[in-house]
Parts: sequence; structure tokens; C-alpha cells
Amino acid sequence: METPPKTDIAAALNRVLLTRKERLRSKNHWAGLAKIPTTTVLDAFKGSNSTIDTLTKLAEGAGMTLAELLAHGDPDWEVQVKIRNTFRSWTIEDVDGLIRLLERRSGPRDSDAS
Repeated sequence: METPPKTDIAAALNRVLLTRKERLRSKNHWAGLAKIPTTTVLDAFKGSNSTIDTLTKLAEGAGMTLAELLAHGDPDWEVQVKIRNTFRSWTIEDVDGLIRLLERRSGPRDSDAS
């Protein structure tokens, strides 16, 4: 079984800063929003081993979840971010409708089939 590629935290942080420049403005400003020392943010941008707590605070400062922040470091981050943004706006009714549509497309289930 192939090991999935690791998320590049430094790349993720740089991409978040780039894509959310209006909110974050700079690394120093982001540190203030995250309520953590600027040196901690700068260390994270250098690729230092950041704690989950630090990454969570950075995500919250950016107005996103930790999963969303980490998605920016995946090789196909643009696709993942687009998908997350699409589904974020969905209501329960939208999800239920998709489930019903998929169930109809898959056809009736034959529970007696072997």
C-alpha cells in the first residue's frame, strides 16, 4: 500500500496567506489574529514542527478550520479547496437531495443477490 504524500505545512501556510491576503495582510497580522507570538508564526512558515494547537490557532485566525488549512498543502489543494467551498454552502436539504439522486441512479438494490 502506497503512503499518501505528507501535507507541506509551510506550503499550506504560504498558500493560505496568498489566497486570504485581504484578511491576513501579513504574517505579523496573522499572528495577531491567531493570538500567538509572531516568532511562532515565523517558525511555522520555516517548516518547524508546529503543534496542533498552533496550527488550529492559525486556522482560526484565518477564518477556517484546521482541515481547510491543511488542504492548502496537499498536492491537489486547489481542487480540494474548491470542493470544500462548494459543499460549505450546501444545506441539509441539498445533501438529502443529492443522496436521493444517487440512490435513484444506482437503481433498486437487490438484497437477495449473491
